[in-house]
Amino acid sequence: MDDGLDVTLLPASMSPLLAAEVADAPRRRRVVAAFPTCLYVELGAHERVLALLASDALALPIGLRLALPAAEVDWGLEAGAHVVVGQGRVRLPRADVVAARLQHPPRVRPAQRRPGPPTGLREPGVLGDLAHELATAALAGRSVDPGVRGLLGAGRGLTPSGDDAICGLLLALGAVDAPRARRAHAAVLAEVRARLTATTSLSAALLVAAGAGYAVPDVVRLVTGLVSGVAAPELVDRVLAIGHSSGRDLLSGVTGTLRALDASLETTPQEGACRG
Repeated sequence: MDDGLDVTLLPASMSPLLAAEVADAPRRRRVVAAFPTCLYVELGAHERVLALLASDALALPIGLRLALPAAEVDWGLEAGAHVVVGQGRVRLPRADVVAARLQHPPRVRPAQRRPGPPTGLREPGVLGDLAHELATAALAGRSVDPGVRGLLGAGRGLTPSGDDAICGLLLALGAVDAPRARRAHAAVLAEVRARLTATTSLSAALLVAAGAGYAVPDVVRLVTGLVSGVAAPELVDRVLAIGHSSGRDLLSGVTGTLRALDASLETTPQEGACRG
């Protein structure tokens, strides 16, 4: 449908998390936000957002990632504008971004919890305490409604601080191979999914991704290391540098949750054991 006109094609790698909408019939979609390194586009449902990413953008798990850096990309759009998404591409004013290949985002995998010295970590602060309370309630089988309501959508920006902490909580619970952790993860995720409209569409998309274990590569590596009892200082620094406060807030959620997990698993050590 190029109407016979020459169109500049920009090949990109696509996350399978958004593949269905990108491959579907063309539809007009609204731009949620536009930045030099990325463009966020809604895909219908509140929690379905596509991130068009320059090669030097943060590698979000909901992305269509170009091979070009931001200095060589001109989106030609602002928030509120519309693009056409479908048939394997996103049509911009000056080019079409084409999904040339699938690239699976990194994902945390359940593993045995091995507590270790938190080298390079900072005190989790208030958000970490709130994540700890929520994780403790979930692990004990109590209602998670108050904790989720208190955090979800709390803060400013496209990804409020409370949401970042919940992402950290979900990633940490999902990375521990123990029945109690799995039950707690399912309880929190179900409550979050029921309340996604209480936060921004981009944050809702990232919460759903975190609930499935997906996050940016440095976050996945750090959570995996922390669960295994290893905290690489260089990874901590890189995660803390994400966004204005997103990395710090997410890490607060992770550390608060691991503190709750350790207290819980101490009473049921067999749950943290490897299974034959």
